[in-house]
Amino acid sequence: MIALPIRQYLLLRRRSSPTFDGMNEQRNPDVVIVGGGAAGSSAALVLGRARADVTLIDAGRPSNSPSTGIGGLLGNDGTEPADFYRRATEELAAYPTITRRRATVEAIHSEGSPRWRLELDDGDTVLTDRLLLATGMAYTLPSIDGLEERWGASVFHCPFCHGWEHRDQPLGVLGGPAERALLLHRWTNDLTLITHGTDLTDEEVERLEARGIRIVDGEVVSLDGPGRDIAYVTLADDTRLPLRGLMVAAPHRFRQPQLFSSLDLATTPSGHIRVDEVGATSVAGVWAVGDLTSPMASVARAIAAGSTAAAAITHDLVAASWPTQVTANGHRRPDTSQR
Repeated sequence: MIALPIRQYLLLRRRSSPTFDGMNEQRNPDVVIVGGGAAGSSAALVLGRARADVTLIDAGRPSNSPSTGIGGLLGNDGTEPADFYRRATEELAAYPTITRRRATVEAIHSEGSPRWRLELDDGDTVLTDRLLLATGMAYTLPSIDGLEERWGASVFHCPFCHGWEHRDQPLGVLGGPAERALLLHRWTNDLTLITHGTDLTDEEVERLEARGIRIVDGEVVSLDGPGRDIAYVTLADDTRLPLRGLMVAAPHRFRQPQLFSSLDLATTPSGHIRVDEVGATSVAGVWAVGDLTSPMASVARAIAAGSTAAAAITHDLVAASWPTQVTANGHRRPDTSQR
């Protein structure tokens, strides 16, 4: 037998397989990752380097794509999301055991063995025993004229991501509680909290005024300015406030709620998927990472979570070939007592 390099062998194996290309394909990779944003791509990279057979399914719509730049990510500080994901795709392409699919998962069904069957919007089906959810979350934005098109630029929700770019500018905070304005005060002294239907306690007012933060009682109805910039915000009484940026609350919501309801995953009080320290969910064979698991959204945290979960899944792959113990949530771990 002629020994082939691993890359050549895997490519020949895939090309010769009747289930690799075409409609209704049924692959059974070691791991399927749903979502190719920062968390999913990070997990794919670690798993690919561990020579796991990985299928990464991604529709190409990362939640941070409207952002003007990724702030606070070491080595990529200020990088535009499109450039970041382009480089991530190029890096993953170097690993022959990673298959990237441009598709959307429409349904996930529990099977016997393999454990999971995923139906894609292109008609294909993928089977696997290990599922990593990394779809990210959608943001629920305030319904204000001119706000959505400025989201990720002059309108933002995370001062750690966008505060530096708006430092020392006249900024506004939409609604309470006061802690949000007190946090943004780290980046500028020219700050206005617009109540926008929220109530502040006497203590909150005292703390804001002590730091020179203006309080305007009113409701914002529109944002105006050139392009994605803000020149001023208009209140319901026609008052115009000259601001250059506006921090808003933007609660998460599931991008594909039907997927997660079918899996019956345990969730946190904030509505995110409950996971342990390595991303394992309450359902055996399912991990979740990134914004799905926490309201504290950042690319840096997503990358770390993806890497951590990938390492745990690699251990699970190893444990699958040895006598194992089962953890409380159904995930495997090596049973060293039998060795």
